Amino acid sequence: MKNVKAAFWGNIVTFILAAFSTVWAISGISSGVLANGSSLYRLRYYTVDSNILMGLAALASAIEQRQILRCQRTALSPGCRLLKLAGTVSITLTMLITAFFLGPTMGQVYGFFSLYQNSNFFLHLVNPLAAIVVFLWFEKTTQLRFSHTLIGVLPTLLYAVFYIAVTLQHITAGKIEAGYDWYGFFAFGIHTWPLVVLLILLFTWGISLALWLLNRRSAPDD
Repeated sequence: MKNVKAAFWGNIVTFILAAFSTVWAISGISSGVLANGSSLYRLRYYTVDSNILMGLAALASAIEQRQILRCQRTALSPGCRLLKLAGTVSITLTMLITAFFLGPTMGQVYGFFSLYQNSNFFLHLVNPLAAIVVFLWFEKTTQLRFSHTLIGVLPTLLYAVFYIAVTLQHITAGKIEAGYDWYGFFAFGIHTWPLVVLLILLFTWGISLALWLLNRRSAPDD
């Protein structure tokens, strides 16, 4: 019950952080590398989308954990666990892509730490770390199976479909129009997208597997 209470408050904090930083990011108040365009325009960023997903997952978990603390249920529902896994995987991907891909590439133009200014400090670093800590330290379980790790890839797959569809609709004279390859995943050519998507999905699955294994270690039989 001690871990449930810690997880509840951890999820409340995670939800507040996600809500606060997402509103900040799309409000237009902040300025940064990934804060250009209208509010709706900013919703196209995986950074924003993954934080929204994580915020919703944290809120859903907190609601059920509150019910556990009140003895209204005995454990998190399977659906809630899967949503939490998907949210944690997605926001972890955001953190790692920022640090190891966007940082080295965009950092050459804007400076590496420009990706951690204003709301991006929370979206790219603080929120992912908070989500990971809650998931690995306070929500350990044996209820998530190996096959469930594929659920962790689903949000990235859906985003990839959206990204590719938008990009391929904005090609002029064999080149992608400015602003429509906003993450630079077509830097090596238009026809490289199947390989890029495959690599990203495999990387995401690797994150999902790692989180699943670390979550499962020393988990009580529940």
